[in-house]
Order: sequence, then C-alpha cells, then structure tokens
Amino acid sequence: MTTDMYTILAKQNLNQNVKRLDIRAEGLVGKIKPGQFVAVMPDAFSRRVPFSVFEVDWRRKCFSIVFEENDAETLKMGAMKINDELFAVSGPFGAPLVLEKKGTVACVGEGLGLVTLVALCRSLKQIGNKVIGIAGFETRKSSILENQMRLNCNKFYVMYGDGMHERKGDVLMSFKRLLDDAMVDEVYVDATATITRDICRVAADKGVRVFINLLPLVGSRPAFFEATHIMLKGKRHYPAVDGTIVDAGKVDWKEFESAILSAKEYSECRRKESALWHRPSVFARFRKFIWG
Repeated sequence: MTTDMYTILAKQNLNQNVKRLDIRAEGLVGKIKPGQFVAVMPDAFSRRVPFSVFEVDWRRKCFSIVFEENDAETLKMGAMKINDELFAVSGPFGAPLVLEKKGTVACVGEGLGLVTLVALCRSLKQIGNKVIGIAGFETRKSSILENQMRLNCNKFYVMYGDGMHERKGDVLMSFKRLLDDAMVDEVYVDATATITRDICRVAADKGVRVFINLLPLVGSRPAFFEATHIMLKGKRHYPAVDGTIVDAGKVDWKEFESAILSAKEYSECRRKESALWHRPSVFARFRKFIWG
C-alpha cells in the first residue's frame, strides 16, 4: 500500500455530471492489476472514496479514474484543476483478478459500470478471448465510454431506454438474444442489482458462469470500507482484501440486494449532504441581506 501526494495531469468532462481525472502516481502505477481499486481523498477533511482504475498510462506514469459528481467528495474532485494535488491516494486494494483464455466472453454493463468493464475487455481481448460488449444507458446524453468499449470488443451492442439511438430497451434484452444466437463461455456484469440478478438467472439456465462487481458495496461506506463484507456461501468476503469481482454462483441474492439498497440509501444521504454543503448558512444569508 502506498500513500503520497498525487498531481492531476488531465481532466475531461464525459457528460454533464461525469468526469475523468488522470492522476500522476509513479509509485502506484506498476502495482495496479485488473480487478483492483484505489481510494482517493481530495483534501484533508474528506472521506476516502473508492474508485475502479479505468486506465493505466505507463509512459506518463499515471492512472485514470471516472466518477459521477454526486456527493461532497466527488464535487470537490470535480472542481479541482490540472496541476492541483490530491491530499491522498491509497491502494491498490483487493486481490487481482486472474483472467484466462476461455473463448467467447460477454461483458455487460450500465452507466458507470463501463469503467470497470473497459479495462476487463482490454485484458480479456489481449489474452486471446473473443469479447462481446453490451452497454445500456437511460438516454443518449447520459452515455459514457462507448468508443472505448467498441475499441476493446470484437462485437459491441448499445441499448438506450428512450430508443433515440441504436436499440431501444435494456441490456437484459440484448443479453438474452446473445445467448440464443451464440455460445458464451463466461460473463462479467457491472449493472444495477435487479439487472445483475436477472442476467445471472438467465445465464444459469444456459450453464454459463457469471462474475459480478461488488465495488458499489465498498462505496457504500467509504469511511471504513475495509470492514465492508458480504456472505458468499457461508464465508465472509471482504472486497477490499479478497477482491471486488466474484463468482455470482456463490452470492446470496437476498443479502446482495439488501446491501445494494443500503448503499443507495447512503448515497442519497450523501447527495443531500452535498447539496447542503453548497448552500450558504443562515448567518451568511442574513449578513448579505444587511450589508449586501
């Protein structure tokens, strides 16, 4: 584990609320493996927030994260400028994912789930797998990382809820068609709890092994995420130590959905807190009213 000061080399707006930061980290770059994540503190008063590593650039000795501005910490990070220094970055956390040549592999994701899947698609394709990507977004404007997915997949399908571009529907519809038309050996999913569960059930009927991402559970309690765990076939699984990508066949779905729901409730509280963080205090408003 390493902890140091890190500099923002580049910043990009992917859509209205989603940003990408390239962070210089000479001592960290060589240690990050597929399936691992890092924790970031924008300043000394922030909580540690876990992020999947989107990309590693060996030449510039930096790694990239992609995030949505939805709480106080991510709003602070989104407001930072090039050459600003983050207070701390720690990691990498979680056991690296061991990838093998399986044949045909499907990667299915929604929204920010593509951050994890792009790196997986790249690694799976490099070792000789045929990679089929399926991405889903609510609208065309909310889409992110489509081009990166296309570049790292042999075939790629996009679904939009509003039907304004390419296919209308969700990723589950496209995934069912894929299983009917082709032989799939393995599946990686990073989507909502409901879609993830349904994809796993459809895949189980075909005898296809599925892996899912537990990072949303880690992000539900960023202040002490090392203690976050989930029961996998009677054993406690700590994503910060044992890895965030797990075999869906070992998951208790009632517990999984309950944990995801708790994470959503916590995120909503953090979102409301960030709104109050920007709102001036009563005294500040009174002072402005009196003195202008």
